Amino acid sequence: MNLLRPLDRHFSVNGLRLHVLDWGGEGRTPLLLLHGFTGHAHAWDTLSIALQPHFRVLALDQRGHGDSDPADVYNAIAAFDDIGGVVEQLGLTSLVLVGLSMGGRNGIYFTSKRPELIQKLVIVDIGPEVSKRAALAPAGPPEPDTWESIEQAAQHLYRGNPNPGIHYYRWVASSSLRQRSDGALVWAWHPSVKERRSQLDIDWWAVLRAITPPTLVLRGESSTVLDRDVAERMAKELPRGRFVEIPRAVHTLHEDNPEAVLAALKEFLAF
Repeated sequence: MNLLRPLDRHFSVNGLRLHVLDWGGEGRTPLLLLHGFTGHAHAWDTLSIALQPHFRVLALDQRGHGDSDPADVYNAIAAFDDIGGVVEQLGLTSLVLVGLSMGGRNGIYFTSKRPELIQKLVIVDIGPEVSKRAALAPAGPPEPDTWESIEQAAQHLYRGNPNPGIHYYRWVASSSLRQRSDGALVWAWHPSVKERRSQLDIDWWAVLRAITPPTLVLRGESSTVLDRDVAERMAKELPRGRFVEIPRAVHTLHEDNPEAVLAALKEFLAF
């Protein structure tokens, strides 16, 4: 086990090459992290470092994101096959699942279908209903197609949400960009994730009610994605649900207020 950096692992699932960061910790309870839309596995790095002494931490680059292959379709049903294939090839029979936003929706769907695999589920700032505020145009200048430097990208992220601080964004932008063959810097997600993303005709409340493992719903106090009344309803309708609101946080809770998120996880996961 490498104690200084995660191992890069790749798995082939239905013809797609999927990338996983394996932070080690054999013999401990496996904990799989699912990032949000246009995110990537390295977005979890700081939380992974905090969790690694207690769990076998794994972070998946979901299809079309990070170092995983792009695909023809992007939705929770397709993600179900990806997650299941990776879990099977890792030889995992019982794990904790943590998902942010898109990853949270994928985690909800997966857990509802394979509850025997999931010890506990953590849903981060997403629910069966997405706030109407999420559709509003973001404040500030539009995002360019390419970036001239890491610093330019970091400053753009900071203007959108200053909670994590510019120093954090400089670090996270360095792992969130890739250089194209023409030299331009672009985000590490494939254009197809926006072009081929599909909305499924699913009763997400019914899916949520089918989740039997203990489930924690985390919401940012200032979230524009998950409204408080929806989060409270989730905790009530989940068979074994609870709800914690994270102060001084918007959507990416583990970035906005990492210590509060870690405290909530410690209580729920009992480590």
